[in-house]
Amino acid sequence: MLASHAKLRSAVLINVLIVVGLTAQSLFGPPHKASAAQISEPVAEGKRLWTHNGCDRCHAILGIGGHLAPDVTRTYTVRGEAWLRVYLAHPEEHTNGRRMPNLRLAPNGITAIIAYLAWASQLAESGWPPAPQATAEAPRGYELFLSQHCDACHTIQGRGGQVGPDLSHEGSRQSKQWILDQINNPRNHRPDSIMFSFAQLPEPDKDNLAEYLASLK
Repeated sequence: MLASHAKLRSAVLINVLIVVGLTAQSLFGPPHKASAAQISEPVAEGKRLWTHNGCDRCHAILGIGGHLAPDVTRTYTVRGEAWLRVYLAHPEEHTNGRRMPNLRLAPNGITAIIAYLAWASQLAESGWPPAPQATAEAPRGYELFLSQHCDACHTIQGRGGQVGPDLSHEGSRQSKQWILDQINNPRNHRPDSIMFSFAQLPEPDKDNLAEYLASLK
């Protein structure tokens, strides 16, 4: 009898320790790939410059910050380091001087901010913010419209930005081929266009995006 009680107490104790261990791991373990251990000196310096230059007044990361310009949580993944390096050095060449100011960052400052944005993109890989899902009502093209931040400049059915044209009826004005050309090189249509080129997107994604916009009558 005593042996049975001892075994029972041991089993209960083991179960309690397992529960405590799992609870501690869930509370204090790394919640995502970009854990605190991965915050290098360049990342920390990039965060300091991000705040010091007021980037968070216009841009959000993980939903925290301003909403006058696109959320940049996934920008490193979407655009890549080479594009960011050129853009941060000369943003006026991409925005025609209308929106993004030139912060006159030193090369090492640009490197630090890129490191910070790369770190933020790792956070996005853990599933936040959640990517929009395609449905019958919201097709793949609409998912791309949101994930590529097109809604930061363009409006569809009253939702989105007003920097660029309202696209609610774009299919009534332009063909799918015209829209594809616009996606690849906006300045082919207007030399002074401030729209970014999305030529780096995979061809199926560009086709889905153009198909969706051409369907808006």
